[in-house]
Amino acid sequence: MEGNIRLPEYEKLIAELSKLREKGLGELRRLQLPALHEACMLAGFTTGLPAVPSAIEQLLRQAVDALGGGTAQDAAEYTFGLVPGTKLWPANARRAEAAAKYDVVAETFRKKAEKQLIEQTADGVLGLCHDSAMRETRKAMEQRHPADSRLAVEWVKRFEAYNRMWTPAWALAADLQAALEVRLEEPGEHAPWDPDGNEKTGYFDPAAEGAAYARSALFDLAWFLLEVRKFMSTHGGMWLMSDTETEEKISDIVYKVGWHNPLNSDETSWLRRQLGDARYQEEEHFTHLLKNTSQGPGILERWVAWVRRCECADTVEGSEGCEVHETMRTARAYCETIDGDWVKIADWYRPGSTPGKGTNGRLLYKDRLRQVEPFTQSNGQSI
Repeated sequence: MEGNIRLPEYEKLIAELSKLREKGLGELRRLQLPALHEACMLAGFTTGLPAVPSAIEQLLRQAVDALGGGTAQDAAEYTFGLVPGTKLWPANARRAEAAAKYDVVAETFRKKAEKQLIEQTADGVLGLCHDSAMRETRKAMEQRHPADSRLAVEWVKRFEAYNRMWTPAWALAADLQAALEVRLEEPGEHAPWDPDGNEKTGYFDPAAEGAAYARSALFDLAWFLLEVRKFMSTHGGMWLMSDTETEEKISDIVYKVGWHNPLNSDETSWLRRQLGDARYQEEEHFTHLLKNTSQGPGILERWVAWVRRCECADTVEGSEGCEVHETMRTARAYCETIDGDWVKIADWYRPGSTPGKGTNGRLLYKDRLRQVEPFTQSNGQSI
């Protein structure tokens, strides 16, 4: 089917996006944008021509989503007036805000970065058109099901987004717990899980090991915030759960995941954009960016100090009022809520299925010690 689709010309899309950048979304009804109208129809945002303004706006939002949630996406959203409240801003005001995301003046931004963002957005539009064949096939499949099954299909699509947030939420709780667990170990010539590895691993420092887990937890938080950002952009922050009570609950939980730590909203936004800009959004490059920017080392230091302030004897449940454990509890609550709601449609998706339960850092650590115990005893060593 894809071969029968006549895609809009790339250069025409560039020209129309440039015009839209200049005039703004508020002028959509008065602009002649045939290539964007055609793209809306091909991508399934409208069934006829000309496309209504809301269809073009939704097309742009999804095209810009392909930029990955970092600085580029933030700047592109200001460029086209997709940020709430900026639709009617004049072109120079939107350009100035977009330039600020790159920490350059507006004229510098106009000469290079702005052109690149328009080109990337055009590519995103063409990508949405290419996906139309798959969507049409899926639509045909859904039409063979009754109405309640079509709703379940929409639930599955939405749970794909929920599960992209599930993974970093689970990792955040696990890495924070691991940071608290490892501090209970005694320093020594080797790590507890490597009893014969003093020449390979050197001196074991629980404080340094705990700090490493804390750094990973900061990455997990940034990852979670990035996925939330993508969810807000793609789905408008609208939760589709089994009932309104659960929708309100999960919305509150997502907000509270980042509520109890020492970082303010500007700093968490900065972390999210750093991860969005990191190479392949990997932890190693994210940590490199943290350590080699003017703002990063201070954020990292305060985060690690915050984790170390926890003195709870129970590393799993913690004490009431402990912010570290409250963050862990909230992250776990997100995972549990999503798992619980998935069960309600699992019989439709896979009869009799239940969500799998991942292990956690503490259990993995204890299991590793049990694995090395026979080896340790046979060599007359002790851990």
